[in-house]
Amino acid sequence: MPILILLALVALLLFAAPSPPAYGQLATPTPTPFMRAQPNADFQPLQRGVPILSTLDATNSVDRFAIFAAAGEQISLGMFPEEGSTLAPRFELFAPNGERVAQASGQFAAVIGYQVPATGAYIVFARPESGSGTYSFWVNSGETLRDVARGSLTPDQAVQGELLRRADRDLWRVTLRGGTPIEIALTPDDPTLNLMLEIIAPDGTLLTAILGGDVPLLYVPSDGEYTLRLYVPQAAARGTYTLRLGLLGALPTPTFGSVTG
Repeated sequence: MPILILLALVALLLFAAPSPPAYGQLATPTPTPFMRAQPNADFQPLQRGVPILSTLDATNSVDRFAIFAAAGEQISLGMFPEEGSTLAPRFELFAPNGERVAQASGQFAAVIGYQVPATGAYIVFARPESGSGTYSFWVNSGETLRDVARGSLTPDQAVQGELLRRADRDLWRVTLRGGTPIEIALTPDDPTLNLMLEIIAPDGTLLTAILGGDVPLLYVPSDGEYTLRLYVPQAAARGTYTLRLGLLGALPTPTFGSVTG
């Protein structure tokens, strides 16, 4: 059938992942690159981490997008009106067999951490719940939708950060020498904001993931640029926080002297 051929082509196109964006040096968000919806295009492929912009100009208008995913993969999806839009968003997600497996609408129209049951092309139907206007549609792996590059950390200096929207994940970079002992203090302004801190090594290895974020002691394994990722699991909240990475002085090595009678 023609639609099956189309979905197969969509799956092939999605393997061409975009290059990661460059990160700025200031502690301010780096603009996210957007795709534009193709005019009158059905089943336009979506790429993880690259939102698409489109406009719905009537309550009966609908956009159709495609997402290729593998069985067992966890993905998150969200549809948000752009500034000045009167659109109240609504979307539905259909599995390769045609079954509707998820839907969302309202102020936070998102599906977080959906476990994909089968490999194939999943179809999104995006439409207005009410109103009209421009919106962005996001898809990403895991429990976050939007990675926000915050810039570089200076050791021993505290910085202020903010998760502007639920399902955001803040990224901070810091260059360290191998063998350096560090400590990290993470303090949310709201004590109920339960932040997850992940530390990623220069080679992409996850060194640690700590709910609450405080790290009293960690020896850096190698020279290079490390990434600290901050988010709230399951997009449960948003808010502001203070982050400080400290360099510890040389720690004493235990010595054992001889005992004489």
